[in-house]
Amino acid sequence: MDFFEKSVIFARFERIMCRTLRFSAFLLFFLLTFSICLAGSAEVQTETAAKPAEKPLAAIIVSDDHYRADTLFPELAEWLEANYPIRTVVIHGHGGADFANMQELRQADVVLLYIRRIALKNEDMKEFQDFLKLGKPLMAFRTASHAFSLSFDGKKIPADGHCEWREFDAQVLGGNYHNHGPNDRGTRVSTLESAKTHPIFNGVDTKPWHSAGSLYFTLPIAEDAQLFQVGTVMGRTEPLTWLRKNEWGGEVFYTALGHWEDFPDDRFRKMTANAILYLCREK
Repeated sequence: MDFFEKSVIFARFERIMCRTLRFSAFLLFFLLTFSICLAGSAEVQTETAAKPAEKPLAAIIVSDDHYRADTLFPELAEWLEANYPIRTVVIHGHGGADFANMQELRQADVVLLYIRRIALKNEDMKEFQDFLKLGKPLMAFRTASHAFSLSFDGKKIPADGHCEWREFDAQVLGGNYHNHGPNDRGTRVSTLESAKTHPIFNGVDTKPWHSAGSLYFTLPIAEDAQLFQVGTVMGRTEPLTWLRKNEWGGEVFYTALGHWEDFPDDRFRKMTANAILYLCREK
C-alpha cells in the first residue's frame, strides 16, 4: 500500500472518529441536561408535596372586662388550633384600648372581634377599617355590637388620640343593639330550619338550648342579613345570629352569643370554627 492510499484511509478514519466524538459529546450533553431536568422536577414535586395548603389566619381582637372574654378567647384560640386547620393570633387590649399588635391585621384572613365600649387609638381604628375596606371577612361576638360606642347616649368623649365608631353596628354588622333582657333569665336559642344545612352548622347540635347570656335586643336587622338563629325570653324573640355582606363586599358573621358559659359549649365552639373556615373558604 503506497503513501497515497495510506493517507486516504487515515483521512477517512479521522473523519469517522470526529463524527463519533461529536455524537458522543452531543449524547453526553443530552443525558446531562435530561438528568438535571429530572432532578429539578423531582425537587419541585417534593417541595410541593411537603408544603401543605396554608391554614387561614384568624386575628382575634379582644378587650372585654364584662364577659371574661379576655381570658376565654385566648383559650378558645388554642382549642381552634389544636382541632382545626386554623392559625390564630390574639390582639389583646386587656379590658382597655392598649393594643400592642394591631398591625397583625395586615396578614390576617379573618378577624374575630369581641370588644365592649372602647374608643380605639386613631391608628388602631385605621388598621381595623383598612382591613374591612379590603373586603375581608369579619366575625363579631356579643358586645361587638357596641364595640366602639363609649355610651348609649354619646355623651362620653374619647380621650385625645382615640375615636369612636358609633355607626359600626348598623353599618358593618347590620344590627341594631339597643338593650337586653333580664340577666337572670338568659336566652332560649333556636336555630332556623333553613340554617341547619348551612356549612356553619355542620356537626353542630341544632336542637333548642339555653344560654346563660341575656337576650340582646337587635331588631330591626339589615334587610340583606341571612338569619340563622333567634333568641327568646319572656315571650320576646330577637335575631341572634346572622350572616351578611358589608358595603365593601366582605362577609360578616355576627352572633349575640358569647356569655362566659357559652365558651366551653360544643355548639358555640363548633359554630365558631365552622364560621371561620366558611368565611375563609376562598383563600
